[in-house]
Amino acid sequence: MSNNDRHEGPDISRALSFSPENRKFFTGEFRMDVSKKKLTVLDQITASDKVRRKIIDTASILYARKGYTATSIEEISELSGVSLPVTYHYAKKKSEIMRMIMEDVLNIFQKSLTKEIEGIGEPEKKLTLAVALYFRVVNEQREKALLIYQKSSSLDKTSRSKVMELEVKISDIFCDIIREGVEKGIFKEVDIDLAAYNIIIMAHMWILKGWHFKDRLTLDAYTDLQIKNILETLYK
Repeated sequence: MSNNDRHEGPDISRALSFSPENRKFFTGEFRMDVSKKKLTVLDQITASDKVRRKIIDTASILYARKGYTATSIEEISELSGVSLPVTYHYAKKKSEIMRMIMEDVLNIFQKSLTKEIEGIGEPEKKLTLAVALYFRVVNEQREKALLIYQKSSSLDKTSRSKVMELEVKISDIFCDIIREGVEKGIFKEVDIDLAAYNIIIMAHMWILKGWHFKDRLTLDAYTDLQIKNILETLYK
C-alpha cells in the first residue's frame, strides 16, 4: 500500500457493509420509542430483556427532559409500564439505572461489532469498521452518552466505578485491534492505550461539539476524516 493510498483513508460509505440487522438500527428502526402501554404481569416475570429495555429507554427520556435529580424511580416505573416492585428488582437507586444505560451502550456496540468484523483478518480494515461503528452507535445513543457525561459525577462510588470499568472495556476493543496491527508490522509502535482513548474522545466530540461541525460536516464525512487521522498516526 502506498503512502498516498493510505493517506486517502477509507470511505466508510464504501468500506462499510453493515448487516441487515445493524442497517435497520442505524437507519432508525430501533430508535428510542417508549410505549405507555402497560406490560402484562407475565411479561414482567418472563421477559427480562423487554423489561430492562423499557426501564432503560424510559429513564433516558426522563433524565434528558427533566434532569437526573428531578426524576424519580416511581416516574420511571409509571411511564415504562413496569410495576414498581419489578423496577426495584432491576434497580434500587437511580444511579443503578444510569449504570444500566452505560451497559446498554456498551452491549449495543459489542454485539454489533462482533457481527461486523467476523472473518476480517486485516487490522486496518477491522479498525476502520470498529471506529465507524462506534461513532454511529454513539450518535444514535447520543442522549444516553450525554447523560453519562453530565451526570457521572452524581453517581455513587460503586456505580461510578462500574461505569469507568465499562468505558475501559470499550477502549480494550480498540487496543486489541491496534496491538494486532503493531504485532503484524502494519502499525508502528505507539502508546496503544492512548491511541484507543483518542478514538473514544473523537466519537464523543461529535456529540459534545457537534454544533461546531454540523454546518459543514455530516456524520459520515466527520467519520471519514477522523479515520484518516487515526490511520495516518498509526501507519509506519
